[in-house]
Amino acid sequence: MRIAKALFLFYRKLIVPVAVLSALVGLIGYAVVGEFYLGTVGAAFVVLSALFHYFIYEVRNPNEYYFYYNLGLSKLRLWIFSVSFSLIVGLALS
Repeated sequence: MRIAKALFLFYRKLIVPVAVLSALVGLIGYAVVGEFYLGTVGAAFVVLSALFHYFIYEVRNPNEYYFYYNLGLSKLRLWIFSVSFSLIVGLALS
């Protein structure tokens, strides 16, 4: 249960900005093409999630990985969780 809480805490920083920007990508696609494709939003979610993960945790706050490491989560496990969860959400949207 402790690991699940730590993963939720980790992904909480990513979910809101990624969801908002993915929706904006979908709206821009709607403005250009004239139809709203949920697959576009899903693909944008997957790509933006990885980018936000990199910029938030690798560039902006690299020392935050120590917090999660002390909870038993390595950097690799956090990346795998982030990419996997993003793929699941992206596939569910498309």
